[in-house]
Amino acid sequence: MSNPAAAADESDTGVASSAPTSGTCVTEIQGARACFKPDGDVIYAKDTSLDGWSVYASWENQLRDSSGTWKTYRTGKCWNNRGEGDWVSCNKEFYENSTSPNALGGTGSRIILAACVDDLGDDTCYWGGPIYNSN
Repeated sequence: MSNPAAAADESDTGVASSAPTSGTCVTEIQGARACFKPDGDVIYAKDTSLDGWSVYASWENQLRDSSGTWKTYRTGKCWNNRGEGDWVSCNKEFYENSTSPNALGGTGSRIILAACVDDLGDDTCYWGGPIYNSN
């Protein structure tokens, strides 16, 4: 795993995919849906509106450090430029929630996920709660 202080946000163009068969989906916002499948560390994004805007799943991977504090370790986006009705997926590699020690010296890994529409100005995103990364 890379050093988070030196790494920029990760940005991936998702590959065409079917809908996730398991995992946790963020409540859909107008135009976008995002899901995370812990078994395999796969992030999904779906464009749900014929509005001309691209969508993406924005994510933050947090690890618990040796003192038990959650800290941001990695962040990124999984872009869907395919159009309305299509799912894409981005295969990532995150620490498991049970890995001890993780890169920050503690035990714990979780994903915070948002469904986002890349509209003019500030993007429209809806963030869900933490999803603990266990396979």
